[in-house]
Amino acid sequence: MHRALAVYIDFKSPYAYLAVEPTRRLARELGINVDWVPFVLDIPSYLGSARLDKSGEVADQSRSANQWSMVKYAYFDCRRYASLRGQTIRGTVKIWDSNLAAIGMLWAKRQGDDILHRYIDGTYEPFWKRELDVEDVAVVEGVLAGAGAEVNGFRHFCRNEGAAENDRIQHAAFERGIFGVPSYVLGDEIYFGREHLPRIRWLLRGAAGACPDIAYELAPDAVVGAASDRTLGVGIARQEPESLLAIPAVLTMSRELGVAVSWYALPKTRPGRQPDADDQSRGARHRRFRSANRKRDRNRYMAPGADGADIERSVSELIEQNKISLQDGDVPDTWSAMGSAPGYVGSPVFHLGDEVFVGRQHLPLIRARFEKLAASQ
Repeated sequence: MHRALAVYIDFKSPYAYLAVEPTRRLARELGINVDWVPFVLDIPSYLGSARLDKSGEVADQSRSANQWSMVKYAYFDCRRYASLRGQTIRGTVKIWDSNLAAIGMLWAKRQGDDILHRYIDGTYEPFWKRELDVEDVAVVEGVLAGAGAEVNGFRHFCRNEGAAENDRIQHAAFERGIFGVPSYVLGDEIYFGREHLPRIRWLLRGAAGACPDIAYELAPDAVVGAASDRTLGVGIARQEPESLLAIPAVLTMSRELGVAVSWYALPKTRPGRQPDADDQSRGARHRRFRSANRKRDRNRYMAPGADGADIERSVSELIEQNKISLQDGDVPDTWSAMGSAPGYVGSPVFHLGDEVFVGRQHLPLIRARFEKLAASQ
């Protein structure tokens, strides 16, 4: 049984920031070692770039409408979960070069886990409050000193062996297929996103019983607000496994908590343009890795052997068996506030009050909001 877990993080990723505490909680629960590894995202290669001026307006940018939708939803989503634990996530004014902060992490690792964790916290929290310049060596050195690290020699390390070590780590990680953070490596398997922590826990415990689905697990100290009423809009795509896997969980929640569900058929999406086979640029390889990751995740959570036809047929059977009234056509206009034409950035889509959730990993929070409402009545 594996007792070690490698976790790749980048300080300029809010998703990685949100993954730190649940990963630590898992490690404490199971008594495992976590190897925290810096991975520096090359955001412009797959999401374009943008810079804000002093007034907060976009000064220059190179993003498509779809890329902007993805970025806006990501910040909306991360702030939602950060607020559950009193964390602050403010959108960055530019795409930061986090290599220096990564080298600082390597320096901290050499001085023990306690210093490493204090350095991680001492970087993440102020950075996402817009109070920390991770491109300034004096600032990073100050975070290290505040974490209790010896900093004599750090600047030389940054220019020499630290820079070389960081370059080796970045190259090896990307060549291995790691393209985003947080990424978890357990044995030969790579899991992108903290929603896989339930499965990772299950594997570390010996894979006994049924494998849990993806989920953003809520912290014990999460402060969850109640839903305003017991209604939920759910958009599903007949051809996508993600929607198929969400339907039973939604039906169970509806039955147990008395939630009235309005079901909508999401329009069929066109496959994204794949890069040319001979295109070996960072962005092209990133898109290939992301596509392979999605297929890998589908294989992990779907029934073996399921193909596109099986998925559509299975969704139709669930709709018929459970007498679901599926509304075809456009989803409500309010759903598109955090998505892109035709109104979403993935599936399934949940609409609860004034919140839009993309993906079944949000079901624990959605359920908790309904439970909070039930407890208050």
